[in-house]
Amino acid sequence: MSSNPPIHFVVSAPRSGSTWLTTALNGHPEVFATEHRLFGNFAEIWQNNDGSTSPRLTFDSYAKAFAVHYSHDQLDLNNRQFIETFQKSFVNFIVDFAMRRNDAKVVVDKITPYPGTAHLVVEQIRKLLPESKIIQLVRDGRDVVTSGTFDWLLKDAEGTDRHRFFVNQDLSVRLDRFFDDAVMHKWAANWRETIEVFETKPADTHVSYENMHRHQPSELQRIFAVLGVSNDETTASSCAESATFEKMSGRSIVSEAPTAKARKGAVGDWRNYFTRHDAELFVQLTGDCLVNLGYEADASWVDHCPAELGLTNA
Repeated sequence: MSSNPPIHFVVSAPRSGSTWLTTALNGHPEVFATEHRLFGNFAEIWQNNDGSTSPRLTFDSYAKAFAVHYSHDQLDLNNRQFIETFQKSFVNFIVDFAMRRNDAKVVVDKITPYPGTAHLVVEQIRKLLPESKIIQLVRDGRDVVTSGTFDWLLKDAEGTDRHRFFVNQDLSVRLDRFFDDAVMHKWAANWRETIEVFETKPADTHVSYENMHRHQPSELQRIFAVLGVSNDETTASSCAESATFEKMSGRSIVSEAPTAKARKGAVGDWRNYFTRHDAELFVQLTGDCLVNLGYEADASWVDHCPAELGLTNA
C-alpha cells in the first residue's frame, strides 16, 4: 500500500467553478477528477431542491463513528491510530479503484468544504497525504454569494421576496433587495474561510474563476504541469472545449435559469444584485479579502452600489 497515492486536490468555496474545472480536468486522458468528501468531520441532514432530505457526510466523520464500536485495541491500535489507518487505506482503495477502471495516472479530488471545516480539510490533506498537491480555486466572493443564494432558492428562501420574484414569478413583487442578512452571513463566511486557510501556507498553485473565463486552456496547462501530466496546448484546448457552459448546462450562455445548478456562468453578475447595505455587510464579514486577492484596490466599490435594486418581473 502506497504511503501517498497519486491523488491531488482542488479546494475552493462552493459556487466557485469547481464543477466546471473538474469537468475540464476529466477531458485529460491521464486524469480522473471527482468528488469524494474525504475530510472535514461533517455530518448533517440537508434539504434538497425537490423537498426531500439527504445526509451531507464526510468520510472522516464516518470513520470516527465506525471506530466507536470497532475492537481496534485488539489490533494494538488506539482510536486515533485506527482512524488514521482507516482513512489512509480508504484513500488508497479509491485511487487504485479509479486508476484500474480508466487507466488514469492521477486522481483529482475537488473539495468545497462544508461550513466551518476548511481549516480541518487542508490540515488533514497535509497531514495524511503530504505529497499531494493542493490547487486553490478562487472566485470573486461577491459572485460566490450571489451564485450561492440563487443555488439555494428552493432550499431556504421560501417566503422571501427573492423566492416570490424568481421562483413564483410574481408580477406584483418589486425586488428592492435580493439578499437578506442571514444568507449574506452564510455565504460570505464560507468564502472567507476558504481564502484565509491558505494565508499562512499557500497552496501549491492558485487558479481563479475569472482567469479561466479569460483563457481556460492556459490555466489548464499550468494545472496539468502541477499534476505531472502532459500539458501541451492541444490537450488543454480540447479539455476546455469539453467543459463549455453550453455543454454543461444544455443552454446558451445568454440564457439564465435561476434555479439551475449551472445558472449563468458569468463574471461580475453580483453587480446586478448588491445594494449598498449588502456591500457594507460583505466588507464587514470578509475584511480585506477582496483587496488581498486583487479584485478591488480598496473598499470604494461599496459607494457605487445602489440603495435599492428596483427589479420587477413586468
